[in-house]
Amino acid sequence: MKRVCTHCGRVSVDGNTWCQNRDCPSGTLTVILDYGEHLGDIEIIRLLRVLRTAAIYEAKRGTETIMLKVAHDNCQEIVKKEAITLAQLAEEKQHPMLPILLPAYQYAENKQRPYGKTVYQDQTKYYIVFKYMTGEFLRDMLIKNPQPWYQHASWLTVSLADALAWLHVKAQRVHLNLNPDIILVRIDQQGIPRPVLLDLGALNEVGSVNDEWVKEYALPSYTPPELLDRNPTASIQSDVYGLGLLLYEMLAGHPAFRFKGLKDDEVRQAVKTSNAAPMNRTDLAEDINTIVFQSLEKMPARRQADIRTFAKMLRTKFGEVPPEKAKRQFDRRFVAAGAFTFLMVVVWMFLSAALQR
Repeated sequence: MKRVCTHCGRVSVDGNTWCQNRDCPSGTLTVILDYGEHLGDIEIIRLLRVLRTAAIYEAKRGTETIMLKVAHDNCQEIVKKEAITLAQLAEEKQHPMLPILLPAYQYAENKQRPYGKTVYQDQTKYYIVFKYMTGEFLRDMLIKNPQPWYQHASWLTVSLADALAWLHVKAQRVHLNLNPDIILVRIDQQGIPRPVLLDLGALNEVGSVNDEWVKEYALPSYTPPELLDRNPTASIQSDVYGLGLLLYEMLAGHPAFRFKGLKDDEVRQAVKTSNAAPMNRTDLAEDINTIVFQSLEKMPARRQADIRTFAKMLRTKFGEVPPEKAKRQFDRRFVAAGAFTFLMVVVWMFLSAALQR
């Protein structure tokens, strides 16, 4: 077991990060689990990501490999709301850009147990279980390749737009903090990136926003400016802004607002008062710049009306996301018949050789 600061990322084995940042909440470090440790009947394999609200692990339950999302202290209600929302959305249809929710307990159903609760070293822990997915977090992809091919950047954005539109329409909720740390990207057989949104953000209704959530759990450089006002308000256009930030970062090769080495308040001030630098993309049509920077307008009313409008503009310029080809599946009866035929040939050859002796 270790402890980690969810703001500065420093990890400690003794509970002291020795952080030089005065704003670092070193007195409220969250527990992260190590290889081989258990949370109930779930065994930890490795840590995948530490978010400000939860940690995501690769884990095992019985013989099954799973993804485990464990809420940090004081974030239990956020994770519980996410689990309940995912269970409700899956009742109608499983969206391909959202994680597949598994029962929190091995012999229960999602309706009964969308989230789990257990005690770990005298601490009550809440968690969600997802079907395991291979892939790489978008943040890690952008560290290796800060400027992916513009077609892939657009297709990732459009795919995420579809998931967000589903959240807006079916759950009547907005995300409010899209960022590369919560997006897992799988490359399909055709080499096309397929994103999965591993965190549903604030799950806020349109309207006023909890100021504490914004200050404690939202990544400042990816927070819409209207959430940083004295009376923060959220709208569908807030997620248009978040999606535009992701597209800008992939096309420009760097985030719209620098955050490394800066305090949260310094980043928030930049988001409120400054604009993203122009993109040096002479290989792209000028109206693509217009589309991107419209989504990044400080005033929500000046952005695209909704996520679908933004996505439609991108489809017009970059084309539709190619449908994923289904994996080839072999009929078991065909395989069995082939094995039987092969066995008969081997037996016939053996008998023929024996008779010729």
